[in-house]
Amino acid sequence: MTDRLQVEAEREQAHLWPPREAPQALVDERPPPMPEQRAVLVEGSTLRLREFVPSDVDGVLGIFGDPRTTREFGMPPFRRSDAAALVEQARAGARRTPRSHYRLGVSEIATGELIGSAKLIVEDQSGEGGMVRTGYRSAEVGLALRADRVSVGHSVEIGFLLGILGFDRLGLHRVWSGFMPSNVAAQRAIEKAGMVREGCLRHYGHVDGVWHDIVQYSILEDDWKALRGR
Repeated sequence: MTDRLQVEAEREQAHLWPPREAPQALVDERPPPMPEQRAVLVEGSTLRLREFVPSDVDGVLGIFGDPRTTREFGMPPFRRSDAAALVEQARAGARRTPRSHYRLGVSEIATGELIGSAKLIVEDQSGEGGMVRTGYRSAEVGLALRADRVSVGHSVEIGFLLGILGFDRLGLHRVWSGFMPSNVAAQRAIEKAGMVREGCLRHYGHVDGVWHDIVQYSILEDDWKALRGR
């Protein structure tokens, strides 16, 4: 603005001084700064989903170090190094842009205690390699609760919080989840959260040399809107 006023003043006084060319503005060719990645925080009535922090390692070990929890996923209990690796992987995923992996801690609002781990993994959105786009605006969700927090109704609330993240914040069209056939309690909870059983994927999971069937559930954005009364 100052340069323009200066040029106009010089033109008005042309009878005293010959006109000069207006100075050319410098063009900044550097790319614009990337927007800062915002930390995820989703709160319900008693629980919250939040980013993992380094001090969560012991809490993660309390969840996945218990065989009562890991047997539902067909895997052995965690060692401390495994818990530390999960926390670091979660934090690394949070730093990626664009972000596709959301590994989040589940904590109690009243106490701040970590009682679970939730995930939302957005599928590849490139659409390359075929005419039909599979997995478009779709994500897989999962949940693991500490053994002493299972069967108290937390799964339904966490499913709702994952729905807020996936549909309301990320604009997804489909969210799905898979369970071991033996994990009947988790299937009942996910049905209460609004998911619909799609079928059984035979030998879809492979852990430690063993194949496992996976029962798959999903919820669509129209289902979510109906649950939300929209």
